[in-house]
Amino acid sequence: MSTDRRMPRTLPRKIAEHLPRLERDQLEHYLQRAMESDQLLRCILETITEGVIAVSDQHSVLFANAAARDLLGVAAQDMRGQPLAECLRDAQLREAVRAADARAHVTCDVQVAYPRHLALSVSIIPFTPDRDTPTERALAYLLLLRDVSSEHALRAAREREARLEALRLLTAGVAHEIGNPLSAIIMHTQLMARELAKHQRTPALHELARTNAIVHEESVRLKRIVRDFLEAVRPVGLDARPGNVADVLEDTFELLYAEMAERKVALIKKLQPVPNTVFDAAQLRGAIINIVRNALDAMPDGGTLDVTLINRGDVLELRFRDDGSGIPADVLPRLFTPFYTTKPHGSGLGLFIVQRVLHAMGGSVRVRSEAGAGADVTIELPARTHGATTSLLSPPAVLPHAEVHSDH
Repeated sequence: MSTDRRMPRTLPRKIAEHLPRLERDQLEHYLQRAMESDQLLRCILETITEGVIAVSDQHSVLFANAAARDLLGVAAQDMRGQPLAECLRDAQLREAVRAADARAHVTCDVQVAYPRHLALSVSIIPFTPDRDTPTERALAYLLLLRDVSSEHALRAAREREARLEALRLLTAGVAHEIGNPLSAIIMHTQLMARELAKHQRTPALHELARTNAIVHEESVRLKRIVRDFLEAVRPVGLDARPGNVADVLEDTFELLYAEMAERKVALIKKLQPVPNTVFDAAQLRGAIINIVRNALDAMPDGGTLDVTLINRGDVLELRFRDDGSGIPADVLPRLFTPFYTTKPHGSGLGLFIVQRVLHAMGGSVRVRSEAGAGADVTIELPARTHGATTSLLSPPAVLPHAEVHSDH
């Protein structure tokens, strides 16, 4: 009896202890209380957003609430009584739980891909088994799952903004100091070219003109890099107004038609009807031009550019598919890194600016490619029928990084 006194006096235990002395009404009262307590507990567990899984000492699932089933992508009938390992269908999550000590309180973050890409905080809370409970039903530990994807994205966004703020402080002084001398150099090389054109051509004069042209071209290129750098670190202010994305596409390709014809690139457009939405037409046009010119550079001997516009309800999807040289697997992860470029005269800021502009509009950009098999760039924009139409702030802090994928 001493052992029983040390154990928790739960409602079922009280009933068992007094069962010989209970009248029918009392027994019904206690059973009703037990049922109500169980229903309340289940209601609470099914309502909370944190996944809760009760696991037996035989590693089978005793209970899993709705949030846990959603986070794992498993139906209720496929979990109850099943081995926990079979219910953890994501390999990273299964390995993290397997490696953890179920006898100690453990918490860790795990990146999962099934049933969708998430960052999960996983906690194991051990329990001491009840001696009166059969072994196969004894509660060994609770497995708690919490979606922390937005927290990770917010932390990453804050770190990016802190880096950009440092760049802005540096840029404010340096750009001014570089820009003024560059303008003076460019102006004087233009004056030099006019003066040289007045004199009779000699081998020495020809060499001087060639050298002057190189100084001019490189100075113009350096000024363009400074301008791109300023654009990259400056906060993105949007002039967002209701409009049609298809109209912006058509106008942009009118501007690019001559350039594409000169490069011998055929344009194939498949544009679904889409509703008007709120966005910055000028900024989107700039992003499209950047993406198309990257595609043209990947097809120096000509090729085909497929452009599709798809209405997905609350999202408008723009896809640009070229049949150019593609992107090597080691380059893909660095596509949106500032100043990284594989082009001889590139600044490495084009796609970085595209990413920032799309994030500011609440959208995203991702790239799929394989070396030698072309590239596929997808823009997603939210379909907004109303909202702020001027001075949207840049970029929302909780938005994720742009996605980069390889088809290897």
